[in-house]
Amino acid sequence: MILLPIDLAFIAAEAINRADDYDAFRYFVELDERTDAELDALVEKIAAPIIAAIDCKQCANCCRSLDVYLTESDAERLAAGSFIPLERLLNDTVDRDRADENGEWGVFRHKPCQFLKGKLCSVYEHRPESCRMYPVFTPDFRWTIEEILGGVGLCPIIYHTIEQLQQELGW
Repeated sequence: MILLPIDLAFIAAEAINRADDYDAFRYFVELDERTDAELDALVEKIAAPIIAAIDCKQCANCCRSLDVYLTESDAERLAAGSFIPLERLLNDTVDRDRADENGEWGVFRHKPCQFLKGKLCSVYEHRPESCRMYPVFTPDFRWTIEEILGGVGLCPIIYHTIEQLQQELGW
């Protein structure tokens, strides 16, 4: 197994220092001659060992930093799993108006996530789908790279995957 650093201060600083570089890399990827399927396969091949090597329970930066969007079924699952009545969860925890502005059903009102205890999710089995999937690279890496690069300074998995992808593509 590979060992990868999860030095959040370093990763955040690198993202700031290399913002122009990452922006140019985005254009490079968008113009790459590989098919979308080939690019997605390459990204998945690179990301798999990185995901396996990084223990999110040692980081939890996404839980402290990102907006968590949820669906109605996410809210129902959270209410059941946290023993918070759905109506109270919706009133106290979910901002429907702000989510609607972004075409979403709901978003947590506060950061860090109220369900984060230390670096662990206290409702892990009942967490929203967006939490279960994060970080998402594929399908359609080429068309979501701008959003993915937005997390390069927050998530060690994204940072190391992008760094490795740059090497693989000869960037």
